[in-house]
Amino acid sequence: MSDDYESALEEKPLDFLASVANSGGSCDGQAVVPDGDRYRCRCSCGEWNIEAPTQAEGLRLARLHTSTAGVRTWA
Repeated sequence: MSDDYESALEEKPLDFLASVANSGGSCDGQAVVPDGDRYRCRCSCGEWNIEAPTQAEGLRLARLHTSTAGVRTWA
């Protein structure tokens, strides 16, 4: 692996969010955020905005969304 390798997991949170905000409608980032007894789930593509009953279900649906959008996801 070269020294210039970068991973989204190694980015600072604000840098990651800035890159997602500037993604231009692609599925670069998904969020599963608690909201009372439900979880709001959204994608940076702007096409996916749902609610899930649990965090695990929200993450499952995010993986499903990105796989159907042609984006490779890592479990």
